[in-house]
Amino acid sequence: MLKRLSSLHISDGKHKRRLSLVRTLVSGAVLSTALLGLPCRIQAQGDAPAPPVRPEFRWIVEAPLLATSATLYAISSQLHVTRKLVPTQGLDPGDVHWSFDRNIIGEHNVRADSDSDYFRDAIVAYPMVLAYFCQPSGERLKGTVQRSFVYAEAILIAEGLSSVIKRTADRPRPYTYLPADERPHESAYDVNSEVAFRSMPSGHATIAFCASGFAMTDHLLSRPDASWQQRAGFSFIGGFLAGMTSGLRVEGGQHFPSDAIVGGLIGTASGVAVPLLHHYIGGQARRAAMPSAGAWWQAIGGQVAGIGAGLLAASFY
Repeated sequence: MLKRLSSLHISDGKHKRRLSLVRTLVSGAVLSTALLGLPCRIQAQGDAPAPPVRPEFRWIVEAPLLATSATLYAISSQLHVTRKLVPTQGLDPGDVHWSFDRNIIGEHNVRADSDSDYFRDAIVAYPMVLAYFCQPSGERLKGTVQRSFVYAEAILIAEGLSSVIKRTADRPRPYTYLPADERPHESAYDVNSEVAFRSMPSGHATIAFCASGFAMTDHLLSRPDASWQQRAGFSFIGGFLAGMTSGLRVEGGQHFPSDAIVGGLIGTASGVAVPLLHHYIGGQARRAAMPSAGAWWQAIGGQVAGIGAGLLAASFY
């Protein structure tokens, strides 16, 4: 009995230390947002000579994007997921081709699974929050609404493509390889549901990296005068939230690492490409200059560092 209590105490101490580290990292991200956003707000409220920059809407761009997303969802609705009968001992791990995927079988942290939803919601809101506070006070609402349409297009395409692949791949989730007595009893781990066979790619990673990529690209296009600290810092925060979201899906036993990687690539491609397809215009309806190569590298460097920090924080759950 004493040995069990001691084991529980040690386990509880480890869990508290992990949560303390995660809270520290999240608090640091929030503090960074506030500190980096301060000069952004000061400039937006002052008499800066630079006019507001906003995306330009043209049917030659909007029509293909909307048609593409509608087509993807139409295709997805016609596809049916093939479910397997999961035996009591679980599916055979030998069917998992990559060793780095097989190595995570056994992960089933229920708390990580539920917390991934909170981080996903945070990163989904992040691009619009960033856009709102980095515009002149008189343009904040209008500019944010305009960007929300472009943002929605990026998400619709990423989610549509993700849904088509999910229903085509029919990949079992990691928890289907666990014996019945090791699987959590929560409904999210039900091996008899259709969702249990829609592992590839990770939907959370898709939308999280779409949001992160959009926030980085929209900020680069909208604020060519931003400092390198702001470019790197804001991209770091987006990358951290996206990395944390994806890492928690793996820790929760809902996805293999390859699911998160493919979802991240799909999301990033859509989040970066869609705003780039829209010309951003500034004063006198003139097209704004594209960011320099140096500006891109500063933002990408910050995002990569953030992704790494987010994955590291998720591993402590």
